[in-house]
Amino acid sequence: MKLKKDDGFTMLEVMIGLVIFTLGLVLLSSMMMISLKANKWSDRTTQTVQLIRDKIEEAKNTDPALMNDGSDVVNGIARSWTFNDVTNNLKELEVIVTWHDEREAAHACTTTTFLQIGS
Repeated sequence: MKLKKDDGFTMLEVMIGLVIFTLGLVLLSSMMMISLKANKWSDRTTQTVQLIRDKIEEAKNTDPALMNDGSDVVNGIARSWTFNDVTNNLKELEVIVTWHDEREAAHACTTTTFLQIGS
């Protein structure tokens, strides 16, 4: 008795393979979207921290007579700062940075630091 040799895949096996492959692609695409949103969030957070650091460094190198409250917008991120006298040679600097995510939800980061004036 001679057995018939079957080469290749049946239509059912091909269809099951395609379903599994399609499910894998759908799951990977949803993970990719989550990753892209997390990257945007991380980028905005990094920019926020850098804007705060820049303002603090700028204030350190500013003449105390020229330390004025103010605000600006950099890359869609709003930044405002206020100076308050604590003592004759100490100033408080508060920097507030706000931005909106893709859903228009507001986010803010506030930092307060003290600057020694004079020597």
